[in-house]
Amino acid sequence: MKLAIIGGGPAGYVAALKAAAEGMTVTLVEKDQLGGTCLNRGCIPTKALLQAAAVYENITAQSKVWGMEVPDVKVDFDAVYAKKSAIVEQLQKGIAMLLGNAGVEVLEGTAKVLPNKTVKIQETGAEIKADKILICTGSVSARLPIEGIELALSSNDVLASPVNGEKVAIIGGGVIGVEFALMLAKFGCEVCIYEFQNALVAMMDTDISKQLAMQLKKLGVRLQLQAAVSKISAKDGGFEIEAMVKEKPHTAQYDKVIACVGRKPFRDGVLADGVEPDDDIKFAGDAAGGIQLAHFASAQATNIIEEWAGKKQVFNMDLVPQCIYTSPEAASVGKREQDCKPEGVKIGMYRINGNGKSLIMGENSGFVKTIFSIETGKLIGAHIVAPHATDMIGELALAISKGMTSDEISGVIHAHPTVSESILESINSIK
Repeated sequence: MKLAIIGGGPAGYVAALKAAAEGMTVTLVEKDQLGGTCLNRGCIPTKALLQAAAVYENITAQSKVWGMEVPDVKVDFDAVYAKKSAIVEQLQKGIAMLLGNAGVEVLEGTAKVLPNKTVKIQETGAEIKADKILICTGSVSARLPIEGIELALSSNDVLASPVNGEKVAIIGGGVIGVEFALMLAKFGCEVCIYEFQNALVAMMDTDISKQLAMQLKKLGVRLQLQAAVSKISAKDGGFEIEAMVKEKPHTAQYDKVIACVGRKPFRDGVLADGVEPDDDIKFAGDAAGGIQLAHFASAQATNIIEEWAGKKQVFNMDLVPQCIYTSPEAASVGKREQDCKPEGVKIGMYRINGNGKSLIMGENSGFVKTIFSIETGKLIGAHIVAPHATDMIGELALAISKGMTSDEISGVIHAHPTVSESILESINSIK
């Protein structure tokens, strides 16, 4: 079977490796860089900068807690961004090596799907005949209808070069906005988030939203919730924001404005007139719409390859962990408490200020929340704000997928001292 894949991000390159392992002949076309948004303009560079901010905080603040002082700490942002870029480049090379070793042909260019399952590379005119075509063209930043929005920095801009400004406004209180706010606040910026809804990261469990708001406020981040920004204008060397906040007029000035209002699927020009998706031409990842997470994209693409290979799909696409790399981290999987009827569930809640490892790490605010069905006794949701939450959520996702009960999970010995033993404490808190 000949497979053509358009796009080399988490959906495309993972699908290529899986297809090659299944014995398919694979050609992957990428117009930019392997790794897609996640590696080049998203997950990896963002987390690298957050790590730099955490190191700075440890030197300037946390070290004093342990009786150490480091005078005259300075941040060389050029070096910080160079380190970030080096990590990205190393991972890019790793993907290229994996594809090469698997026998995947990688072509550079902009691809278009023509009739008769043909993929044409626009720059060269080369054509690829395929039995199946997987389109993984990813997403692009969304743009709100705000007057002057072009004056705002995009997430791509922030990841490309340092934000030079003491006062920074962030439009959007989703995952990207919250992570940028944390990073900039730790580096000493005065940050304000403008969020249209009445909670940060509103797609998460309510307790996570509240906890993250509290954590950001401790860092000095101001929150303007239920805020509809209507205009951004240049003023006095900076920028002025006009908005309605809780139905009241609001204006404020900042050195920089960052727009973090999400992303939308990118499909422009990929299908020729008359070509439509079908059993042999499919979209995967961000381009397919729906959940925009790298691990979701990889799983979705893998399922499609398994289907085309005549095998059973492995991944349960209804069970997708979500992670936020704040300090402490936040992670969630399964049902949220607000989605459940109170009489149908029992909930365990353990505050990490009683966890030894968390206290040693200087984190005394957070929780592990577990939600069990009263009818079946099985775990149906888990929500964490704690150190290593993004690592711990995998255990709870596995427990949900295997239909484990509270007794079955709590019957597993967890090492001490670890943050993960808070899972047992959460279950044991259920009356």
